[in-house]
Amino acid sequence: MVTYAEERSSTTQFELGELFDKGKASERDYSQAFNWYRKAARKGSRRAQHRLASMYARGQGVEQSLPKAYAWCKVAVFQNSRHAKRKLKCIETRMSLDQLRRGRWLAQDYYDLYVVKLKA
Repeated sequence: MVTYAEERSSTTQFELGELFDKGKASERDYSQAFNWYRKAARKGSRRAQHRLASMYARGQGVEQSLPKAYAWCKVAVFQNSRHAKRKLKCIETRMSLDQLRRGRWLAQDYYDLYVVKLKA
């Protein structure tokens, strides 16, 4: 069954992610935040893509993955996110060459899936 929030806009989904991510300490649920950010990111929200990158970089609510962090951050950069541009540089410094190659490949794949197709 699809919930009401899953049918909503990427803005609503991003805001739900924020509630779980930035709420009171006793109410934080990084796994839920990750899920809502991912839904919004897949609908093209650059803010959610940036937050998803942060969560992958820290392993917060999801298993740490620098290539996925790089990829989501790069997609947000493609959409003119200044915050993501700064974060991307930090992520790159922590990556091996193989991780960077994988991240670049994923970034192109994510961009094609979650930005280009949405605009078509």
